[in-house]
Amino acid sequence: MNKILILVILCLALCSIAGVANPQQTTNGMQPPAGAFVVAGFGPSGISGDQQYLYVMAGGKLLEFQLTDMTLLRSVDLPDPGPPPMITTSSTATDSPNFSPPPPPMPQGLWAGNGSLYVLQGPSVYTYNVPGLTLQNAVALPKPE
Repeated sequence: MNKILILVILCLALCSIAGVANPQQTTNGMQPPAGAFVVAGFGPSGISGDQQYLYVMAGGKLLEFQLTDMTLLRSVDLPDPGPPPMITTSSTATDSPNFSPPPPPMPQGLWAGNGSLYVLQGPSVYTYNVPGLTLQNAVALPKPE
């Protein structure tokens, strides 16, 4: 149990360091919004587990670890969710910088249960058979009204 807690703390620390260590600045010296590093290629992330396995979603991959000794058993690529939706805005202030707002964050998450791993990535839910991480089903979520 201590190994799992240490792994979770390390994952959270690495994720927070990645956001702080990549403070890209624009030409006028202003920094982009805090969530901009997610668009830069880190992709969705999440963690879930059951009684035998730990599942980690990071870097465009799904990783399966054995809980007893934290060995990596499998790694599979996540499906590409496509480009984030574009937002169009009209600016009435003429002296404000001409920045478009960042795209809304894509929904993401993991849940392990009923012999499956459910992955929410963008507008779709993917169902993987566990253990083994075999993609069983993909369902596109309806657009919100």
